[in-house]
Amino acid sequence: MTSLYTQTPLFFSDICEEMRLYIDTRRIEQLDEPLPPDDGYCVVHEMGESGGMFSSRAALFRDGKLVSENIYECPAPPGELEHKRAAKRAAKISVYRALLSHFGTAMPWGSLTGVRPTKLLRDSEALLGEEGAKRLLLNEFDVSPGKYDFAKGILTIQAGLEPRPGELDIYIGIPFCVSRCAYCSFASSTPGVFKGAEEQYVRALMAELKDAEALTGGRRVRALYVGGGTPTALSEQHLEEVLQRAAELARGADEFTVEAGRPDTITPEKLRIIKDSGAGRISVNAQTLCDETLARIGRRHTAREFFDAYALAAPYGFDINVDVIAGLPGEDAGRLMETLHPIIELSPANITVHTLAVKRASAFAAANMEALPTDAATAEAVERARQALEQAGYRAYYMYRQKYMKGSLENAGYTRPGKACLYNIDNMEELCDVLAFGAGAISKRIFFDESRIERAANIKDLRMYLERMDDVMERKRALYN
Repeated sequence: MTSLYTQTPLFFSDICEEMRLYIDTRRIEQLDEPLPPDDGYCVVHEMGESGGMFSSRAALFRDGKLVSENIYECPAPPGELEHKRAAKRAAKISVYRALLSHFGTAMPWGSLTGVRPTKLLRDSEALLGEEGAKRLLLNEFDVSPGKYDFAKGILTIQAGLEPRPGELDIYIGIPFCVSRCAYCSFASSTPGVFKGAEEQYVRALMAELKDAEALTGGRRVRALYVGGGTPTALSEQHLEEVLQRAAELARGADEFTVEAGRPDTITPEKLRIIKDSGAGRISVNAQTLCDETLARIGRRHTAREFFDAYALAAPYGFDINVDVIAGLPGEDAGRLMETLHPIIELSPANITVHTLAVKRASAFAAANMEALPTDAATAEAVERARQALEQAGYRAYYMYRQKYMKGSLENAGYTRPGKACLYNIDNMEELCDVLAFGAGAISKRIFFDESRIERAANIKDLRMYLERMDDVMERKRALYN
């Protein structure tokens, strides 16, 4: 059993994320008293405030015996929001350092468990200056020097690519795929589900999109992104209908992207439809060029089909992104390089290196646990990928992290000069508002002066999205009116 007692129950979930960096568990029991049980790991966390300072103490017990502890102190700033943020930071750091003391292996991103390390660095530089932000990440959050340099390099590439005040992005989601990848956590439906619902979904989506111009309030659309799922899983008729509407909204935008990620959904006619809509960017995703692995993860296409799809798309002049994944079962750094080098030779505009994220208790993990590479092997693969891409002229331009990522690593997008995807930057750095349409899509409104974000999430469940369209539309109107 793994358990946690904390005097700050508001941060229970955040502390649990720190514990999961080291302890392989799905469930962490919340204790009402600071009494560690006789079996398993237990963290006892206590928080005090005195003289304008927080004092956070974390004690790690194993089978009822104290094995490590850490006390972290930091200023307790005025202001409700900053006070809460500092308290949470103190709790996470003390717990992380107690765990590190016992387990001995430093995490590449230290105590950071959030999605957006580069956003943290950007915001910290605005408050503390470059050197102050560097000290914060290295000395307080315990981020490794290599990952700090990586994040700093991304901000350097992003400089000058930020949106202008008042601009916004539009996202249109197509929650359908021709098969479900075994590791996938996105909201999507396979053919058995969407075959009979495709027409109904497109009708509902088009109804939702009728509100789009009014919701923008006359603001300029900077980037429009049609994602999924797999938009090209739609029939040609429905794809054309959706993209015609998207093209109306993208008129005058700097960027228009359509994910065509699954090679087994790409046809000459669908590529023509995408081109005629005015979209300039697409994805053609490999994930791996090992056919055995592709079958194992449920991709239902071969490496040959990837190359064929890429060859079909290349003459249209799209900026093409290709995804690969580090940490797949049976794949070490050498195998990732066998995938990456042929893709680099194709010279796509972007290559995104994902790190496998998988819940240890999931069916996928259970079926593949023995074949999954170690965290160290995955870290080596990610580092070798970075080196190979930089040598080929690519530079990392955005990154994000997810729960359950192997080795506590990251996903990173690499770009050729002048080919960065603006939507990816905006979304991951939370630099502008997003109007989002479709099942599971999340609209965001950013109040920069107040350092807060409000969200309106569309219903994920396909059936409920169709049945409760009025609620979906009203929620977005409330956010933007």
